[in-house]
Amino acid sequence: MASLIESTDGPLTLQFQNITRVAGETVQGVINIDYRQVEDDNLEELRVKFRGASNTQITVRTGQTTTTYRSTELLFHTKIPVWKQGSAYPPPGLHILSCPFEFTLPSPLPPSFHCEAYHRSGTIGYSLEVVGQRSGIFRFNRRIRRLIPVIPAATPEQVAIKEALMQGWNGGWKTYARDDKLRRGLWGDYAHSRARLILPDLPSFPIGTPIPLSLIVETDTKPMLRSDALDGPADKKGKPLFPAIPTASSQIPFKLYRWAQVSARRRTRTVEDEFSLLGSLGDPQAVAAVVHTVTPPEWIPQDDNKGKGIWRRSIRFDSTLSIAYAPTYSTQIIQWQYQLRLRVEFPGIGNDLKIEIPITLDSSTACPPPPLGIAGSSRVGGQTYADVLPAGPPPQMMDLPPAYFSGENHDWDDEKR
Repeated sequence: MASLIESTDGPLTLQFQNITRVAGETVQGVINIDYRQVEDDNLEELRVKFRGASNTQITVRTGQTTTTYRSTELLFHTKIPVWKQGSAYPPPGLHILSCPFEFTLPSPLPPSFHCEAYHRSGTIGYSLEVVGQRSGIFRFNRRIRRLIPVIPAATPEQVAIKEALMQGWNGGWKTYARDDKLRRGLWGDYAHSRARLILPDLPSFPIGTPIPLSLIVETDTKPMLRSDALDGPADKKGKPLFPAIPTASSQIPFKLYRWAQVSARRRTRTVEDEFSLLGSLGDPQAVAAVVHTVTPPEWIPQDDNKGKGIWRRSIRFDSTLSIAYAPTYSTQIIQWQYQLRLRVEFPGIGNDLKIEIPITLDSSTACPPPPLGIAGSSRVGGQTYADVLPAGPPPQMMDLPPAYFSGENHDWDDEKR
């Protein structure tokens, strides 16, 4: 179980698990009131506010005039009373009163999200705010704010796909292929390169789940005489002939590209980002975790080319890929999509092989059952999909930057006191 994170303001201390939540989940926490400070602090009332909203912002400059347009889509806003002065006291001999609270997130909900570029931004955010109301002039309310990452609840089909991947994929495969002719300079015969990326044949992929993949890279030298390379595809100095295959998985850039669109007051802008994928191809720290299989070079004679032939080389990389980013989603004012982008680099202008694959990401975690004692909790013989306890919390989304957790892009409503 994730540890409780404490936040304090005056006599109030919030204890709340700092984990990703699932839409429809019942979240729980505790607010501890230090009664030694209550009277001097003029604390009268305690409440918890839960809020979810989408916010977009677009700035337009026309001549010397700059105008910022904003749109907000409120997803939910709930206030829960927790304590009033005189309603409860600490146990005898103690000075701390523990006030538990709980709230069931609505469902469905879009995932937490943030994108930002010059003069444009979009955020889908969820927050918990503890408000300790104080009496007296110039006494501002006590406040503790916590941002909550949220993802949609996975459907039974999405959960089944995740389990199939976790247990070792035995379903179909899909190959994404690219081949091209290339040469080092402007003149001469062409060499050839081929790349095949193999992934499970699925319409979408669950986030935070190992996805098996294979990449096969194959190259053919330009036609040449066998006597020019008797000992293999290398020149007289032992240098590999063009185009040489990559020798390590870290030499192959592998990125997740995200295209997002934000709208505010009938104006629309796009935000593009590219993320490095850790633990797989392209990651220098993951080379040992990638299986490298090199096929011995093969000389292939070409009967119609005056005794010439080609040297063929091939290497295969087997790995897994885990993408802990916000599931693909679309709202009225924010939407985003993804691509996998892989590049096999060769010397020369325009010789790189590029594979770009549109990919849909889905949630991977079912909504956990309500805590025991709450209406709707699991009952023997009455299990439903939501009553199946997920194996641990959802993955922490890697595309939520510090700007998201700073709270600067969140609308905390208009209650200032």
